[in-house]
Amino acid sequence: MFPSSYPSIITDVMHLNIYFDHIDSFVYSLDLCITDRCNQHCPHCYVNPRSAMEDLPTQTILDLLSECSEQGATNFHVFGGEPFLRDDLQEIFSYAFDLNFTLSVATNGIQVTQNDFEWLQRFNPFLGITLHGPPAFHDNFTRMEGAYEKSLETLKAALKLDLNVGVITCITRVNFARYYSWMQQLVDLGVQTFFILYFSPLGRGLERKDFQISNEEWESLAQSLREYHLTTANRVSFYFEPSVISRTNLLYARPSTPCALYTKSNCVVDANGDIYPCILFLRNPVYSLGNYTLNSLYEIWDRFTQQIWKDSFPAIEGSGCGTCEFLRLCKRGCPAYLKAGQDFRCNAKYVPICPLYTELL
Repeated sequence: MFPSSYPSIITDVMHLNIYFDHIDSFVYSLDLCITDRCNQHCPHCYVNPRSAMEDLPTQTILDLLSECSEQGATNFHVFGGEPFLRDDLQEIFSYAFDLNFTLSVATNGIQVTQNDFEWLQRFNPFLGITLHGPPAFHDNFTRMEGAYEKSLETLKAALKLDLNVGVITCITRVNFARYYSWMQQLVDLGVQTFFILYFSPLGRGLERKDFQISNEEWESLAQSLREYHLTTANRVSFYFEPSVISRTNLLYARPSTPCALYTKSNCVVDANGDIYPCILFLRNPVYSLGNYTLNSLYEIWDRFTQQIWKDSFPAIEGSGCGTCEFLRLCKRGCPAYLKAGQDFRCNAKYVPICPLYTELL
């Protein structure tokens, strides 16, 4: 999903066998869906932008940044829709820069102008450019002719300016086999940072169950990228969303950071001001905590309790989780991924973990 610059502090939940039942931590990151407008129509998009929401005014976003900063937030990530369809990004990023946020923005790159490059150089956010595969595939996937070449032009310009830039790709059934060889072509262009995202069947993805790859395939891709990293002479960083851990590796694997529903560390704000505790719950009314245009962040965050997510789980009886030896480790998986009362990623060979905290391969 590429939300905020993910926490680098990893807690060995599985090794310590701890429940995080009563944690009330500060806000670590702000993820802002800055617009509901997009110039592409990708079939897997978990946001599902429809130009149905009016953008938050600039001053409202600046106020939100101030409140998050006062609550301890240090990371600010902007996504959409397509963020560069707004004309106030420079002002917003300038304000966040002055508040000492670590900055990042996810974009398809098509709307980035020369003026944008100037402030991107000044404020140095991570510029994540979304590409889905080779040119013809990418254009068909985004339903936009010529999209790949336009995005590639922005990527090349960013590399020439030595910006903090990388390529974001969500892996699905339709680009899985294409990714490895195509990635090598981008490395030859000078790309050194790649984010490899796990497909979440949310938003438009709810209708594309055929996009889901197996746990085994996901693990094999991670292994291929690890081997590439170890054997290539190129300096390449792969940030990979692990999503599952093999049950045979549980004693050796380093598990992900605890879920934001436990830690209250991640503030996700939609284009209309609705607030959620995790990007996977975006536009899910069950997990909406309130709206920033109606209440302050202080008020909304103060009434955020873990009972919200506990109530979303069906009864454990009959779910298959009640007798599982790993129940205290996965805590029944992710509520966003429940199917028939159980995280769909769970099976006899794998235990699900949060897919959002990236692992540097």
